[in-house]
Amino acid sequence: MQILRFAQNDRRKRAVLNWIPKIKKDPDRYWRQVFFICDEYHEFATAGQNDPNGDEKFLALSREPRCIPIVATQSIASLHDALPGETWRTVLQSFRTKIFLTETNVFSAKTAIELCGKEGKANYNISTRGHDARVSLWTGKSVAHKANVTTSKSYNTQSDFRFDTKTFTELKNAQTITLAYDAFNPLPPMLMYLKPCFLDVNKSYFRQVEEGELSGELGSK
Repeated sequence: MQILRFAQNDRRKRAVLNWIPKIKKDPDRYWRQVFFICDEYHEFATAGQNDPNGDEKFLALSREPRCIPIVATQSIASLHDALPGETWRTVLQSFRTKIFLTETNVFSAKTAIELCGKEGKANYNISTRGHDARVSLWTGKSVAHKANVTTSKSYNTQSDFRFDTKTFTELKNAQTITLAYDAFNPLPPMLMYLKPCFLDVNKSYFRQVEEGELSGELGSK
C-alpha cells in the first residue's frame, strides 16, 4: 500500500499545484494547508532537468498552494547519492528550515558547515616595548626605568565558519544545529535543544539530561 501511495505521488503533486490558479481567482476564501511528510526522503526523491515532475520543480511552487513539506533523510550524502549530478543542491535549498543532528559523514558535515556560513571574528594584537628592562623585586613584573614603554594595538577582522566539523560530529542526543526560517526572515544558525514528545514537557532539557532521560538513542536523522 505504501508503494502504491508513492506511485501516485506525481498525480498528487499536480493536484496540489492545480490549486494555484484557484487561489489566485478567489484570494478571500480560506484554503486549508497541505502537508507533504516523508521519512527516508532520499529513497523517493526525484530531480532532473528533463523530469517535469521533479521534486525541485514542485517544491519551488509549493508555497503558493499552501503546501508544507516536512522530510527527513539519513544525511546529505544520502540525498547526494540518490539524485543525478548537482540536482541535490536545488532540492536541498527548497527547504528553508534545516535541522542537523549528529553528522558522522564527512561530506554531510562539510556541506552543513558551508550552509551555516561565515562570520567576522575580531583579532587584537597588543605589544609593549622597553629598553634596559628588568624584573621588579616588588611586583615580579618587567619594568624599564630609562626608556619609554610604548604599547601598540592593532585590530582586524577575519571571516571564518561559524561551526567546525567537530561541532557537528559531537552533537549529543536531542541537540541540533538549526537553520531556521520564521516565515519572514532567516534566523542565524544556532545550537538548539530538542524536547522529545515522549518525555515530560514540564522538565527542562538540562534536567532531563541530568536524570538520564536522554541517554538512550533518539535516532540520527
